[in-house]
Amino acid sequence: MLIGGRYETIRELGRGGGGKTYLAEDTYRRGNPKCVVKNLHPTSKLPSVLEKARAFFEVEVQSLYEAGKQDAFPRLYDHIEQAGEFYLVQELIDGHDLRQSFLLGDRWDEKNAIAQLREILEVLGILHEQGIAHQDIKPQNFIRRWKDKKLMLTDVGRVKAIRQLSLNPDGSAKYLKPVGTAGYIAPEQLDGAPCPASDIYAVGMIGLQAVTGYMPTQLPKDPLTRAIQWHDQASISAPTMAILDRMVHPDVTQRYQTAMEALAALPTQRNRSISAEEMAEFLGEPPPPTYELLVEPHFAFARDFSEGLAAVVVEDRLGYIDKSGRFVIPPLLEVDPFSLYREGAYQFSEGLARISIDHQWGYIDTVGKILIPPQFDSAESFTSGLARAEVSHRYGYIDKRGKFLIAPDYESAAHTFSEELAAVEIDHRYGYINRQGTVVIAPQFDSAGRFHEGMARVTLNDKYGFIDKAGNLVIPAEFDVAHSFSQGLARVRIDGKYGYINTTGKTVIAPEFDDTFSFTEGVALVRNQDHYGFINALGQLIIPLQFDDAFPFSAGLAAVKVGNAWGYINLQGELVVEPQFEDACAFQDDRAAVKQESGWGYLGIVYA
Repeated sequence: MLIGGRYETIRELGRGGGGKTYLAEDTYRRGNPKCVVKNLHPTSKLPSVLEKARAFFEVEVQSLYEAGKQDAFPRLYDHIEQAGEFYLVQELIDGHDLRQSFLLGDRWDEKNAIAQLREILEVLGILHEQGIAHQDIKPQNFIRRWKDKKLMLTDVGRVKAIRQLSLNPDGSAKYLKPVGTAGYIAPEQLDGAPCPASDIYAVGMIGLQAVTGYMPTQLPKDPLTRAIQWHDQASISAPTMAILDRMVHPDVTQRYQTAMEALAALPTQRNRSISAEEMAEFLGEPPPPTYELLVEPHFAFARDFSEGLAAVVVEDRLGYIDKSGRFVIPPLLEVDPFSLYREGAYQFSEGLARISIDHQWGYIDTVGKILIPPQFDSAESFTSGLARAEVSHRYGYIDKRGKFLIAPDYESAAHTFSEELAAVEIDHRYGYINRQGTVVIAPQFDSAGRFHEGMARVTLNDKYGFIDKAGNLVIPAEFDVAHSFSQGLARVRIDGKYGYINTTGKTVIAPEFDDTFSFTEGVALVRNQDHYGFINALGQLIIPLQFDDAFPFSAGLAAVKVGNAWGYINLQGELVVEPQFEDACAFQDDRAAVKQESGWGYLGIVYA
């Protein structure tokens, strides 16, 4: 499934509360880096409900963009409305959540329980200082990041309440049930009045879970006062017991009001604090992954994995393998060698892969059956049910039956719809159509790119600028070269050098590089004098210009070339796979195509 014409879902990570969470890849960025897409499914698709939901969504996502600027929360890359549903596109945190630390019956000692509470409160305090209540504090929303063992807090903000939004008879918004998880949710939150002190209740319940070995829902409550009855199940000091009692007090006014106040109440650390590595060891987290050749190199050609399958060539015939290297579609298809190098060709998207037979393009399904016979002069991958196709030098968009839903009337057209719009050429000028084929931005530009983060790159009189979705020129056409926005920054060329601008058009990273690439995973690949390195969003060179070639980061790794051999580095610039390959690609779906003398194979991520 393609979200917003850009984010291709790979697999479902979880579901519940009126929505699903997916692992996805960004098809617009080089290397197709992975991300997390969260679906927020409203209670109804009635226009009146969607109008309220849309307004709520647009307001609440701003707090997520702000929170993502702190290295304690996932960055929000994009927010999308599609087919009456809402989506958040966020940074993928490579790590493990805290659920595995709380085994039923296991009681933590007091020192480690306090250390964990301190760490949780320090992260939560960042939100509370901004006046934001999380409203769903629980172990699975805390992820310990692999690369530095730092604790990250996910699922931030009120936006998740959209799943419960409905309307009163007078048209005002109401929420069918509160956000939160049974056992961790505070009494006032159940009554529809959440506040930062509600989060303190949930943190306290995590503390009780640690020291008693019971799930919060298993701990009894006094039927009159609603106080948790837990003292006889824990062996901790009276002061710590008093702190936890106050954190989980049923009366919100008797609780610590913020994470900062609760943090100040914890016992002073007399000795050195427990390190992140020691905490990780105590929590029983598995070691970082290793990287091994999981499919031995022997193919004449190999493409990236997509939807669990990868196209490979054996003796001039193309087939598809799964992640173990087993053929699921035998290598019987004769291919035009030049077609192999077309972007996205022979890769699956929404269950179909485009193939070329006798210079005509069609589509097969995941068992190799031809579903749309080869009949087009060119064709692109499906996104949200549509694919661009060419007939007699004219372009339109087909559905999965191979029928044109948008007639091939255009001189050129964007490969895919992006943020519900596609650039098209009419009488040698570029404008935009919607998914119904209606022109919504009149043809007026010399060229036009895809919408990213609410803006699209256009040219006027050989200069590049940016428009919004109303067609307004929001950043003047004054750049020699410009590329799409990614993570709030767009690379531009000024006087022969590349730098970056923000969404107001202000230059925030000076043009001092020979070449640059879009930001992925918080860093950008740059080049000067034939050497490659990486900068952060401040423009600081965090991985020196030392490589002969490189790819942007994907899944926490970047392919780099040292001399004549390719290997992989992590975000600290450390070589985690020594240079040994003749050629290499970025990681996609936990696999990376690599080439040795014997041919192409696949390097994989292996977890202990």
